[in-house]
Amino acid sequence: MKVLDRTEELFNKLLDEHPPELILGALDEMSRMNREELVALGKLCEVINRTEAAEVEKAKEHQPD
Repeated sequence: MKVLDRTEELFNKLLDEHPPELILGALDEMSRMNREELVALGKLCEVINRTEAAEVEKAKEHQPD
């Protein structure tokens, strides 16, 4: 049940942050993708998130005190 609880938590967070139409559209699009495409999309998102986090940290380092 832990995976289901986590999934529900993430879904609710998405609904809090984005319009329901956007979330439902993304889910609809993802339902048409095969497993390999979904795995590749997940990996791409991980890379993007790491890159964005690194850019934020780099920007923090260059801010004057």
